[in-house]
Amino acid sequence: MLLLGAVAFWWGTVVVPRLVSLIFPDLLPPDAIPESLNPDLEGSVANAISAAALLIAGILAFANVFQPFDKLNSVRQAHGWIIVGGWTALAVTAVYLAWEEVWGFHDVGTRSLGERVLGTAYSSNFWPVLASPLILAFVLAMAVFVHKGLPSTSSGRAVRGPLVLGLAAWLLAIVHEAMAPFVYRGYVVGVVEFLEETLEFGGTLLIGLSAGIGLRGLEPLSGLFGSRRRFKATVWSIVVISCMAAVGVIAPSLGRAPLADARARAHVGTFHVSLNDSLVEEHSVVQELGVLPAPPVRLDLRVANLDPQGRSGTLIWRVLESVDGDLGGILREGRMDVAGRAYLSWERIDFAPLVEAEGRPLALQLVADIEPEAHLRIGATKTNRYQDGRLWINGALAWPDQNIEFVAYSAPELTRSKLRAMGRAFVSNWRWPVMVVDVAFSLTVVTLIPVLLVSVVLPRRRSP
Repeated sequence: MLLLGAVAFWWGTVVVPRLVSLIFPDLLPPDAIPESLNPDLEGSVANAISAAALLIAGILAFANVFQPFDKLNSVRQAHGWIIVGGWTALAVTAVYLAWEEVWGFHDVGTRSLGERVLGTAYSSNFWPVLASPLILAFVLAMAVFVHKGLPSTSSGRAVRGPLVLGLAAWLLAIVHEAMAPFVYRGYVVGVVEFLEETLEFGGTLLIGLSAGIGLRGLEPLSGLFGSRRRFKATVWSIVVISCMAAVGVIAPSLGRAPLADARARAHVGTFHVSLNDSLVEEHSVVQELGVLPAPPVRLDLRVANLDPQGRSGTLIWRVLESVDGDLGGILREGRMDVAGRAYLSWERIDFAPLVEAEGRPLALQLVADIEPEAHLRIGATKTNRYQDGRLWINGALAWPDQNIEFVAYSAPELTRSKLRAMGRAFVSNWRWPVMVVDVAFSLTVVTLIPVLLVSVVLPRRRSP
């Protein structure tokens, strides 16, 4: 019941809604998904359930340490220390990951080491590289444990099967996170986080199942997976569906998905930048956008005009070319009315597609046109939500982890020119085929895991 409940919750409320939102954002906008169902957000319901699954898997693995040494067969007596060490290492790792899931220690714990090794080039996404010696040691320990500690009997294979699949899902999640800053680099950002978290959660369920089998001596892995022919047919069907879904996830990314997203999560680490209307010199905020993957046509900002008399103000916006902090010519310019209120809200700026700026670094400049006693407030974040551009406030460079909150979009229409551009991108840019293969393979694993778990847990008909 725990496995079925975990599968129903995660794949029903985390996986399916995000896939629908990525492929059909008009049907289910990303903002419509509650933040409590974001597994990458600390303190959310999904994050807590992921931590609980890791903790349970760790407890079950640790319980196997105290199994009688003749539980499986004489292999346990010959390699008892390997079995005890393997289950102990697995239990310690799962419990540590459960703690890490709640507290997010690696963001802080690896930062000082990463900055010493890589200097200013360090990013929080590089933690798998720094932890690679520990990861390699864990993989080698698990290889010895599976090969020497688990017998080749039916009971041993019943433990080994889900354990190997679960460990493979964990490793795939780490590889997925490590390659994200190098391969994705802002493309289809939404799919990266939930696939990595789902691979980790699915692997945890498989490892927990393996530990439970080791305790109870069960022999599952029959039913659908007992027939090799039906198993192969199921795998190939899921592969085809996953490839179609991968293309469906990747293809709209140039159109309907955000090109750049610097929104804070649950308003954690947010603040605001205040601009006044100076008669002496122009005060402004300049946010570097960097090189966007497609020409933008829309920018969303979180703004408000704080006026003692509640009057509205005007925000002057300019999209310019930016090279190493130096602003070039104005590419687009306009004015936006900002209502007088104390709280910030999202406002939308639309403009003609910046086709001529494709492949060139851009910047957004904001200037206030308001009453002398008023202040134009612009939402910002200090959680390093956008690493591809810096923030300048009144000509001074802000802290490296500070950006205004913004979302950049391209045109939603899938035109012939966009299809041709996508075709050229797949041929000329190695990242696109790599992304399709990675998403297709990850979706295959993510789809196979619940099928396997449900097939194992549900009651099976016994032949007369």
